[in-house]
Amino acid sequence: MARAPSAGKSRLAPHLTAPRLHALRAALVGDTLEAVARARVGRDEVVVFVTPAGTEAEIASLIGEKLSYAPQPDGDLGQRMKAAFDDLLIARRCDAALLVGSDIPFLDRDIIADAREAVGSTDGVVLGPADDGGYYLIGMSQIHAVVFEGIEWGTATVLTETLRAAERAGISTRLVQRAFDVDTIEDLRRLEREIASAPTDVATRTRRWFSRE
Repeated sequence: MARAPSAGKSRLAPHLTAPRLHALRAALVGDTLEAVARARVGRDEVVVFVTPAGTEAEIASLIGEKLSYAPQPDGDLGQRMKAAFDDLLIARRCDAALLVGSDIPFLDRDIIADAREAVGSTDGVVLGPADDGGYYLIGMSQIHAVVFEGIEWGTATVLTETLRAAERAGISTRLVQRAFDVDTIEDLRRLEREIASAPTDVATRTRRWFSRE
């Protein structure tokens, strides 16, 4: 689920110049796309669900890999994720599907492999908890629309509300490795601290972004 780097609506805007913010967003999206592409196994298909509409070429330019692209429909985040699962599990007839956000700097093939294994062994929902109270990854092999309904998106209770919705509906849940996304200046400062000790092949574009300050 990728927002084009040129799109607005960022809580980092007051802290960075427009060119620096654009470059950061491009680096984060590019690193995410590369991590997902590297984690492909066999006939895995990577589909980038893009917003705003018409920015497929902008996002495709961030990575040399040939991927598939589809626009995100209108609606809140839950409606857009539900539509993505409809596309993957129904229209494309995938056996299972994982959705990830596009600003997860330390996403790597191990996280994706763990999530793939988890979603392949349950008919419930797999979630990757994010440190801000939401989730950065969700997977399922059949559509459970209830986990996208009645959620107060963009708050610190998203994961808790999702788990409760699943529990009420009798849907099993499994959690994979915790991670953090980059939404605020505090997240960015944390990333700067942690990226220094991360493996050099992780988040290479974002690492270069810091070096050009």
